[in-house]
Amino acid sequence: MNLSHCQYITQIPDLSGAKNLSILTLDRCHKLEGFHKSFGLYMSKLVYLSVSECTMLRSFVPRMYFPSLEVLSFNFCTRLEHFPDVMRKMDKPLKIHMINTGIKEFPESIGNLTGLEYADMSTCEQLVNLSRRFLLLPKLTTLKVDGCSQLGESFRRFKVNHSIANGFSNVKELSFSKADLSCEDLHTILEIFPKLEYLNVSHNVFVSLPECIKGSLQLKNLDISCCRNLMDIPQLPSSIQKVDARYCQSLLPKASSMLRSKVLLNAPLLFYFSIPLV
Repeated sequence: MNLSHCQYITQIPDLSGAKNLSILTLDRCHKLEGFHKSFGLYMSKLVYLSVSECTMLRSFVPRMYFPSLEVLSFNFCTRLEHFPDVMRKMDKPLKIHMINTGIKEFPESIGNLTGLEYADMSTCEQLVNLSRRFLLLPKLTTLKVDGCSQLGESFRRFKVNHSIANGFSNVKELSFSKADLSCEDLHTILEIFPKLEYLNVSHNVFVSLPECIKGSLQLKNLDISCCRNLMDIPQLPSSIQKVDARYCQSLLPKASSMLRSKVLLNAPLLFYFSIPLV
């Protein structure tokens, strides 16, 4: 069912009788404000739900259980502040798109999204906390939080309170650009995400990369472009295949020379360093 661009919809009514509904698209319904509370509990065959660019949407449902859900999108719902309680485990492969929403934090029951593989919460500027349960979701491999400048403290709390016995995050791709990250923030990120293969921390304010980056033995792709305060780059792990350091205008000559020498030395291994010409 595609109701996109319907400018007369203000509320989604009780749809508990529509038990076979699998796709519901409500994009750009600019007057939509909310859903009947039963919606989150009776859509057992719902696979795809997109409510993007519904700028008046203030709430979704208080509780949800969508055992078949594979895609959930609330992109640019700027007034949406709350994520519902997840009543039972949802283990289907799931992608969540929540770019530029008003979300502040997720409930502890987010741990029931055991099938979550991909989450994009970029430019959610009010997002202050990702719970331990979120970071330890077993199938979460891609996390995008670009522009979420308040999350650094959340990660530091996770590091302090986390025990090795709890296991480590399985995230392999992390995008965290434009978030005012410090060197301390980077150190924390590298410790709590030991399985990273791709890390994007472009457009940030740190002046050096932490020494512990050499211990990120699975890291292949590092984007530090447009980090205009970056001066120093330490030894990188042997797994690195690509580094994008364009527009890092404060790089010291020693760091630039090191990158150039790696390009020449490792070209047969398809290493690629994009560095500023000086």
